[in-house]
Amino acid sequence: MNAQSKHTGFAIALAWPQTYCKQPGTWYDPITLFLGVNRNNYYKVGHAALVLIDSNSQEAHYFDFGRYHAPYKHGRVRSAETDHDLEVKTIPRLLANGETIENYNDILQELQTNPACHGEGELHASYCPVNFEKAYAKAREMQENSPIPYGPFRLRGSNCSRFVNTAILAGKPDFRYRFNLKYRVPLTPTPMSNVNALEHQYMLPKLLKGEPFCPLRKLDKQLLTATLPQPFKHPAIPQNAQWLSGEGAGSWFVFELEGTLLKVTRYSPQGVIECTGLYENRDAVEFLKTSHSFTVAYPSNCKTVSLIVNGAEIQFRRAV
Repeated sequence: MNAQSKHTGFAIALAWPQTYCKQPGTWYDPITLFLGVNRNNYYKVGHAALVLIDSNSQEAHYFDFGRYHAPYKHGRVRSAETDHDLEVKTIPRLLANGETIENYNDILQELQTNPACHGEGELHASYCPVNFEKAYAKAREMQENSPIPYGPFRLRGSNCSRFVNTAILAGKPDFRYRFNLKYRVPLTPTPMSNVNALEHQYMLPKLLKGEPFCPLRKLDKQLLTATLPQPFKHPAIPQNAQWLSGEGAGSWFVFELEGTLLKVTRYSPQGVIECTGLYENRDAVEFLKTSHSFTVAYPSNCKTVSLIVNGAEIQFRRAV
């Protein structure tokens, strides 16, 4: 099979190496804290993400993995479907040879100025041709299986770097890239090992205003063993909103019945609407009409919403 028939798109590996991440809550955390590798319960391991480009439709799809709106010690795969503020608006332009992304820098500029990506400091990137359909299918498979146990060494678990590495390998890149992704890594993939494995390496400086996060003191014990606590409710958020969080991000959810559909609006802690839409589960809607209360549960995002009603978990899928 020639390269043109095998490769139907591109994978861009992204790395923000200066980003701090909360410790995963494993046996080695106290040891690394003692050795100074762990700074006040945070590791400066960076954040990794992925952009998959479909050469046929010329669409770009952002994916990452993190502890956002997920149970303690778990993470999930995010994309524009589950988190609307991750939509890549820049339309990729490919050179006539089909092997080069002409507006590569424009795509990176958009991502570097999007705070929803959760990357801090310099952005490093690289890319290679892949089978778009296979890489995209793997990313979506991991998204459907979320929440997933979080950690660089967790059995059947993942973290941001492992996710990016896995998705790119699923896209069957050329041998030299597969070799680098599999073997030219430390104990486990890192944001920069993914970037260094591919070509067209590029770096953008910090563009967002504000000081990057730096852990100046140790976390309270309660925060070490739980997701983010419920914050003060911004005046723009309705009083009946329910809080759902992970260790890295959380949101307020508001529910309203509209005929046979459930209207869901998700607010950021700052009172900004992150997404709103109508969700469907006809049997469950009838169930809700006779219930006095229900509680938002995992997984809940802009694509799927889960509720606990009378001890039973029911799911709604976005319809409109």
